[in-house]
Amino acid sequence: NFTMKKLFILISLCSFGLLLMGCGKQSTETCSINEWISCETGTWTLDLSGTIDTVINAIKNQDLVTLSTFVGIQGLRFSAYEYVNTWTDIVLSTDEVYNGLALSRSFNRWVYDGSGEPIDIWIGQYREKFVYDVDFVTAPETYHNQKFERGNIINNIFDVYTGKEIVEYHFPQINPQYEWMDRRSLYLVLENVWGQRYLIGIVHGQWTI
Repeated sequence: NFTMKKLFILISLCSFGLLLMGCGKQSTETCSINEWISCETGTWTLDLSGTIDTVINAIKNQDLVTLSTFVGIQGLRFSAYEYVNTWTDIVLSTDEVYNGLALSRSFNRWVYDGSGEPIDIWIGQYREKFVYDVDFVTAPETYHNQKFERGNIINNIFDVYTGKEIVEYHFPQINPQYEWMDRRSLYLVLENVWGQRYLIGIVHGQWTI
């Protein structure tokens, strides 16, 4: 009996060792660390490039069902210009994003740059003017966590969203005759919570007076 017990213990230890070797090999093969992928011991995070592609295409195609799955409990803030105003910018919940284009109420907490007139439009109109007014999927420049000062507006995105992941889709110009005065940007702000990335901010950028 003593011999059988020793044999059983030996077999168990060998099996446990092989299991550890297998797990270590699996981790080495599947974990790649670069600017897009974050890998922490025991925690597998989403691939940022895959997440951001899904989000930007959901915005382009008005796929609110998919977009809403990336909205967490703190909601999704919309900023019409590169100055993020935490007091007046609209924040929509997951359900509100899901039903976004069906919302009949207008949003008039912003004012147009230059004229100072209130932006009194409903969410569908807001999307067409201050979210996806150009095809950002085809933007010639894309930046990850890089801040640029363009024009005279205060860009406080990186101050408001300190430590968050910020991806910018940027058109330096659209029509050459206007040079840089018709520039456009769309910033997508994501927060990583326990390996899950949530979209917490959409900021629109353009030339301002």
